[in-house]
Amino acid sequence: MAAAEAAFVAQGFRLTTMDTVARGAGCSKKTLYKLFNSKEELFQELLATSRRAFERLPVATTLPPEEALEAFLADLAAMILRDSHIALTRIAVAEAGQLPRPLPAPAGEPEIARLALDDYLAELGRTGAYDMPDPAEAARMLIGMALGAFHHELLAGLEARVPEDTLARRIRTSVRIFLLGCRAPVAMA
Repeated sequence: MAAAEAAFVAQGFRLTTMDTVARGAGCSKKTLYKLFNSKEELFQELLATSRRAFERLPVATTLPPEEALEAFLADLAAMILRDSHIALTRIAVAEAGQLPRPLPAPAGEPEIARLALDDYLAELGRTGAYDMPDPAEAARMLIGMALGAFHHELLAGLEARVPEDTLARRIRTSVRIFLLGCRAPVAMA
């Protein structure tokens, strides 16, 4: 997968060949074709591997909520804002009409990535301190607030990178606003 990622990032989808990937992986093209039926299938598996990495990203449940969310978002940012992920996302968008539709998720798996953040926010809601009627939606809202603009700017080529201090400040501010907005109303005496 590392060889495939390097090839697609360096050459784009159209110019990458299974020969190039096989050479980078130190195997034969025949071996690569035993694993993947086509370059398209290989690319889709590369995207699925990325999705699974997001799904496995843990939330440090032993930390106070503000610290746990900040740490999670910083780790997620390290994944989705890295140059190779931005390049693969650009390729996926550019090739969306040409690639076969992704295979449906296996039975029992959600179509949209379920993050540990979803479960963490559900647990925060169960404590009664926060109002989380739809934890999955709340998770996406928090991620969008903290990282969305940076991700879009990088995808569009408007920025080459996000300064670490700017990213940390945005994450910190987003978490504070999010937690304040989700606090459960205090019962009137």
